[in-house]
Amino acid sequence: MSDLHFRLARTGALLALACATPALAAVLALAPTTRGANLHVVDVATHNSTALEATSCCAVQSGSVAVDTLNHRVFFLANHAGAAADLYTYGYGGVAAVSSVPTSTAQHITHLAYDAVNTRLLGFAANDAGGIDMVTITPGTGTVTISGALGPTCCTLRAGVIAYRPGTGTLYAVGRRSTDTNDQLLAFSARYGTLQNAWDLGNERIAQLIADGSTLYALSYAQDTKLLRPGTLAFAPAFQFNAIGAGTSDCCFVLAGSAAIDHANNTLVALTRASSTSGPFATRAFSLSTGNVTIGSALQAMGLFEDTAVLFDRIFADGFE
Repeated sequence: MSDLHFRLARTGALLALACATPALAAVLALAPTTRGANLHVVDVATHNSTALEATSCCAVQSGSVAVDTLNHRVFFLANHAGAAADLYTYGYGGVAAVSSVPTSTAQHITHLAYDAVNTRLLGFAANDAGGIDMVTITPGTGTVTISGALGPTCCTLRAGVIAYRPGTGTLYAVGRRSTDTNDQLLAFSARYGTLQNAWDLGNERIAQLIADGSTLYALSYAQDTKLLRPGTLAFAPAFQFNAIGAGTSDCCFVLAGSAAIDHANNTLVALTRASSTSGPFATRAFSLSTGNVTIGSALQAMGLFEDTAVLFDRIFADGFE
């Protein structure tokens, strides 16, 4: 699917600011306004939103959203034809703020994950030789450093599907090496920039990966039955995908790189839309105990994440109220 494009424009002054109340952990989404082009972060359950930021921007790259929940800020890339992408940092906590810097490479950065321990972004970039590189990006400066040149034979990666496990320093992606006939779960060392291991996914077609502590969750289609279900990826005693529930049929296009674990409700939440329509996206929450699915309201958004940030309701003078 082509990148979704959000346009951020300048807005009028604030008329009022409601009292802020601390929120429990909630699934949030990076999204434009309903009737405009301004960026905000919205609670997918209540649709309460943080401050909208008045700034001119950009076309947000699909699958490029990463979040620093400790500091209540979200990162994303905005691409420009024939030029380096801009790295945007959007603070959505008590004081909303946005900033951007050009990245120091013209390579196309395809995946992003946040490494909180080292306050950096991790990802992959497509190079001019037809291969991919592992990269780190410094927030605030946009400096891109190649941590590992993986070469043209490794790998073709599924767009936006990435998970980082800080406890082991492992970056997971889904793709194929030049010799593979099935998708592989690929494990890369964030420290050395090398491919550490590959596990054959067989019949599974992974649409989302989420690392949650020591657990690696996935949202996966079974290619023989076309059923979509959540599950966990286990490495011992043998590698396997452990599906949760029987799966749901006639479901659905899953937006790359946009999923979160809702710990309060024990669900995996993803942005989806029915396979038979080109209509708006909606959230689907997959129970991590039964696999049952709850469909939420329509939501045009780019990334999902869980945070405990203070949320604000703001009223605008320019038709956004």
